[in-house]
Amino acid sequence: MFLRKFKLAMFNVICCFLASCATTPISNELAAEVKSENIINSAMTIPKHGYGVVIVKRDRGLNTSACKSRIFVNGQPVADIAPGEKITIFLPHGDQLLGAKATGICAGGLVEIKTNVTDKTSTFRVSYGTWGEFSIQPTAF
Repeated sequence: MFLRKFKLAMFNVICCFLASCATTPISNELAAEVKSENIINSAMTIPKHGYGVVIVKRDRGLNTSACKSRIFVNGQPVADIAPGEKITIFLPHGDQLLGAKATGICAGGLVEIKTNVTDKTSTFRVSYGTWGEFSIQPTAF
């Protein structure tokens, strides 16, 4: 009986731990702008006539709060964003390749996604899933 209760308790602890690994989306309104000292390529943050707007934000989450994510556009580094931050990028219309790579002690190799930049603002989130998978994807949040 004791062993059965112990196994059930351990299962619950593991489930709670794994659930805490997932990050939480943040709205554009609540996300803070990335700090200027973390911008690597400021030219991409300047509005330009005929360019589209792309917002890349990093989910909130305690388990990855010690790490930043480096954001790339077409292989060029743009900024290092912390959890709860966003960067607004101005890009020419057409196909662009966005990327993110975890920095510091956090796991996560380079992930990329292709997007077609238009006059409509596009929003992407950098996140960690329940199992620790690192990703960048379009978001409605």
